[in-house]
Amino acid sequence: MTITSVYRRDILGLVLLISIVLATLYLLLDLLALFAYLNHEKEIASIFFHQSFYFLVFFIPPYFIAKYIKQMDITTRQLITG
Repeated sequence: MTITSVYRRDILGLVLLISIVLATLYLLLDLLALFAYLNHEKEIASIFFHQSFYFLVFFIPPYFIAKYIKQMDITTRQLITG
């Protein structure tokens, strides 16, 4: 495994983590919008829903990034000590 592939794997791992966090934020904002709507706060629910709509994009990349990371060759050379 070369140095560039190690860095690529690490960067993709960070992007995966950030995408998962932002997708979770989308779910939390939608849940808050649902609670606000059930409490008859339609304006607040509308704001939460519109703010969370942009985070919907982050649901798709984690699947493909995780699939690519698993496909990468992650074997490393072991040092033989004698």
